[in-house]
Amino acid sequence: MKIKTIVLGLLIAGLTISCMAGDGIPVGDAVFFPSIEAVYTSTDNLFMADSSMPRGGISDEYWVIRPTLGIEIPFNQSFIRMDLGYQYKDYNDYNLHENSTYFFDFSGLFKFSNDVKVTFKNHFIRGVQEVLEFDPGYEKTFGNDPFVREDAKVAIDMPVNARNNIGVYALYNYVHFTGDAFSRRPFFDYTQTGGGIKWDYALTPVSSWIVDAQYVNGSPDHKAQDVLLFTQMMRDYDMYTLTTGWTGSHKDILSGTFKLGYGDMSFSDNDYCEFSGLVGDIAIGFQPAELFKIDFTASRHPYQSTYNVNNYFTANTGQLQFHQEVTRYFFWTAGYRYQENDYPDHVQDDIYYNGSRVGEFLMTLGQKREDKIYRAYGELGFHFTKQLSLRLNYRYENRDSNIEYVDGFGITRKPYSYDENRFSIQGMIAW
Repeated sequence: MKIKTIVLGLLIAGLTISCMAGDGIPVGDAVFFPSIEAVYTSTDNLFMADSSMPRGGISDEYWVIRPTLGIEIPFNQSFIRMDLGYQYKDYNDYNLHENSTYFFDFSGLFKFSNDVKVTFKNHFIRGVQEVLEFDPGYEKTFGNDPFVREDAKVAIDMPVNARNNIGVYALYNYVHFTGDAFSRRPFFDYTQTGGGIKWDYALTPVSSWIVDAQYVNGSPDHKAQDVLLFTQMMRDYDMYTLTTGWTGSHKDILSGTFKLGYGDMSFSDNDYCEFSGLVGDIAIGFQPAELFKIDFTASRHPYQSTYNVNNYFTANTGQLQFHQEVTRYFFWTAGYRYQENDYPDHVQDDIYYNGSRVGEFLMTLGQKREDKIYRAYGELGFHFTKQLSLRLNYRYENRDSNIEYVDGFGITRKPYSYDENRFSIQGMIAW
């Protein structure tokens, strides 16, 4: 059966039953949160490649169907929550290595009588094209290789007195590609482990000053397929960060987090550049009216790289978003995002693939990569009932990379630049 038929059938069925549902479905002590989402998307640049490249400017359309089920069990000011999801994705012309993606999130909060809190969360995905799952810095733009990711955090928060709170936490993040060992991979396998300690000083009942010290060890696993990524040198690293700032809200108008600090990312197994410098995160929400909100986010962080000899790149991002609930049935969102990825080392050409030097690096020898990413987006949304919504989305993205070369035919190639226009229609039924 065609996925289009399945999608339309589910949406029609949802229209007939959505009026019977509330905020979740209570069953005994548990509350169930089922949902079904269907998305149609059209893109004019499927592979996010410049028109000068072989796969640049190829248009395609795809359908996504995404059912999910959330289960929450509250007890004694504590809770446990599980969210299970499945996604089926089908292109009109392009064939995916695998159409199915699976999600499982498990989280909880345990609050004790002495106000000690234990929180945990575990995110698991068996994905295909979710590039940001394994490359959150957005170096890569397209993937078609199945992978698994497990991301876990456990934290304990302990009050010292009325204003001071100390917390400790442990981190684990694992990525592994599961397909053919000799296929070209968008990234390499890796494991990240670490933890930290956090101090929280209450300025008011709804805001605090925080200090966070964190350590992470990253261990990429290099196998035969990694040669195709030109990452033959080892890139194990130790990352130390110390940040401080404010979190909370003010007069129901301003809320968010502001943290800045210093980070040091050292690589023990090669002689290329290491990171040390400013890191931080800003997420501020400003709500001047009840149904209108402005969100601003910014960040600066280093991320591990698979490009040439670079150990890492630094991502500097900023985003401004406007959202308004015009009526109970209609809302809109618009925003703009800018990101700049800076690489510290110049391209070197002594990198081999199947015994030969890589042609692209011979022709870009000595260049230092810098990508500027611009994204503008907008959304119109409609609430037909409390459970049933329809959204119309448009996104324009441009990546302007300075890396380019002239090939043997005299054609200027831009391997990391592109423009993309993407239009989506999304229908969702959620309880």
